[in-house]
Amino acid sequence: MQHAAHHDPGRGGLLRSSVHLDVGPLRIQLRTDGTAPVRYSAPAYAGFFSPAAPRPGADPLAVLPMDVAFGKSSVPARPPFWQIGQSWAVWEEGTDLLCLAGFHAPDSAFFGCRVARDLSRAELAVDPQLPGSVPGQMEAPLRYPLDQVACWGLLSRIGGALLHAAVAVKDGVGYVFAGRSGAGKSTLSGLCHAEGWRILNDDRALVFRRGGAWRVAGTPWHGSGRFAEAADVPLGGIYFLQQASGNRWEPISLSQARLALLDVAAVPWFEDSWAQGILDGLNRLVGDVETRRFHFTKTPAAVQVLTLRQDALRAAACA
Repeated sequence: MQHAAHHDPGRGGLLRSSVHLDVGPLRIQLRTDGTAPVRYSAPAYAGFFSPAAPRPGADPLAVLPMDVAFGKSSVPARPPFWQIGQSWAVWEEGTDLLCLAGFHAPDSAFFGCRVARDLSRAELAVDPQLPGSVPGQMEAPLRYPLDQVACWGLLSRIGGALLHAAVAVKDGVGYVFAGRSGAGKSTLSGLCHAEGWRILNDDRALVFRRGGAWRVAGTPWHGSGRFAEAADVPLGGIYFLQQASGNRWEPISLSQARLALLDVAAVPWFEDSWAQGILDGLNRLVGDVETRRFHFTKTPAAVQVLTLRQDALRAAACA
């Protein structure tokens, strides 16, 4: 993989500009030579991108320093050991992983990221001929899917996970509604929003522990409802969605909850240490947090059932 020339700023080199992507407790520090300002103009990233000093708040639990430069990323001649269509793929490069995204030609990709397995460092090359790019600027150099891949690695270090799930907040507590595409996450999010609930995201939720307690964060990777708020709140429960003709709760066993979580969790199977960290976190999650299946209708009545349950849980906690 070829990169534009750059050096470590700690050695008096060229790198001197640093911006941040913060997703929940994760921070990706994007370091450039300062000649091309980094921008994220997409509204979904607005709250997650810090162009100067990081926004005040809790300290990150995991940080990945990533050196970013314009450059071509060559596609290795050998087959990747993990590939998702022509969207992105992973190769082993000694102690590093080489992740390429945007295969626009047989021999190169729009984005190439070399990341150490231990998440101590990463290098990102962005094709200067990327369609839609603005001369003299770096528009969203780290973006989907490579930003998610980096977050998977960081989450493995703290026992967290990224779930295919919506996050709805009532009275300061977040409730996760999990399911695959088509399960109704965005629909239920819209119904909850109409009833005054706060929606952090309608498609991807990040769960993690801080100070011994589970929390849930919004992410920039939204669904059709386009909810993407950069915030995290205490986690009140995880509910697996099932569309039905009526609204009801179904208790599930711990083993059922583990299987259901595996069905909606992003597990980086291409790297054993990353995958194991997330699996360990999921196993702990089901033992700590309430999990149920929610059979629901696509009507406001579903939100009434949710509200009644959350009110009952809060009353029981205060008793």
